[in-house]
Amino acid sequence: MTFFVQSLVAFLLTALLIVWLRRPAQRFGLLDHAGGRKRHGDSIPLTGGISLTLAFVASLFFSSQVLVHYAVLFVAMALLFGIGLLDDLGEVSPSGKLIVQVVAALFMTSWANHFLTNLGDLFDRGPFDLRNWGIPLTIFATVAVTNGFNMLDGIDGLAGGLAFCVLAVFAAFASILGDHIAVKFLVVLLGALAGFLIFNLPHPWRGRRRTFMGDTGSLILGFVVAWFSVDLTQRADLHVPPVVMLWVVGVVLLDLFTVTVRRVIRRRDPALPDRGHIHHLLLRRGFTGPQTLLWLLGANLALSAVGTALWRLGVPEFVSLAAFLVVAAVYLGLFLFPARLWRRLPRRVRDGATVRDGTPAAPTGKAVTESANDNRANSAQPGSR
Repeated sequence: MTFFVQSLVAFLLTALLIVWLRRPAQRFGLLDHAGGRKRHGDSIPLTGGISLTLAFVASLFFSSQVLVHYAVLFVAMALLFGIGLLDDLGEVSPSGKLIVQVVAALFMTSWANHFLTNLGDLFDRGPFDLRNWGIPLTIFATVAVTNGFNMLDGIDGLAGGLAFCVLAVFAAFASILGDHIAVKFLVVLLGALAGFLIFNLPHPWRGRRRTFMGDTGSLILGFVVAWFSVDLTQRADLHVPPVVMLWVVGVVLLDLFTVTVRRVIRRRDPALPDRGHIHHLLLRRGFTGPQTLLWLLGANLALSAVGTALWRLGVPEFVSLAAFLVVAAVYLGLFLFPARLWRRLPRRVRDGATVRDGTPAAPTGKAVTESANDNRANSAQPGSR
């Protein structure tokens, strides 16, 4: 019960820090300015990630068991906190940020001895042992998931909302496995994240207190998701089948894979940003920001529910994998080159574009009926990430 109190403390501390840091953010330039591809109007403080991280650590300050058990994770979070803050201030290159992410993943695999050893019974032939490929695959997957959350931080509430959904499912898994230390870590982090979301989710009561998490928050949350994806699946005793994690982190993985494949096919650098992520595509179809958010959070919750149900019902892991691959194939068909599929479908909004917060931009003066225009724009325009 004490960790629920700590979760409430983390919630309140995060909210207080967000309010208190607004003026320092303006003083030191820790702001996301409008302009170019960013159409959110006023300059918005990038203090959400800083606030939730500090509040989370402070709330666990006297929980020595958690601090000792996850010591390496906290060190890796500190590294990502520093590089994320520098990136939010515009003081770090993409390559520098990538190097720090790899170092954090190396801490996870080589210091904490925390890496993938097998992928479960994916082919109905027993556990798929990774042998010497375990550490390289874990580093690759960790960096991919971390950047996947960072890339989806494009509309209000999306990255934070997806992280909240995923971490809540992980907390439930940890409870099923009887790991009370992991439950405490995750529940307190959920409290801190909830304190941020009240300033980031699109709702009429946030007023002028709107706040973004910045790279500081998205990198840390993505890394924590990657850590527990490994932690909960690579246990010698009771564990979650690795294939379940594909379902739980489904929207992030499907978007990351589709965007990367599309960029490679178009002979573009996969690391370069564009406006081809799933939230961009839905916004261009005329959905508002809140509608897009609800659809994507709902989709991720549905995927999590399916994956969890297949596990708890005793469905073989290779069947669960096959079902996920069917979902992935459908997603790829819909969103790899959406203009080809949607060319004849009418837009929900004919007279304007939808911007980050879901409000219409200036009318274009005529309806844009050919989705092929979206496809060309997707190749030519810089994106949010």
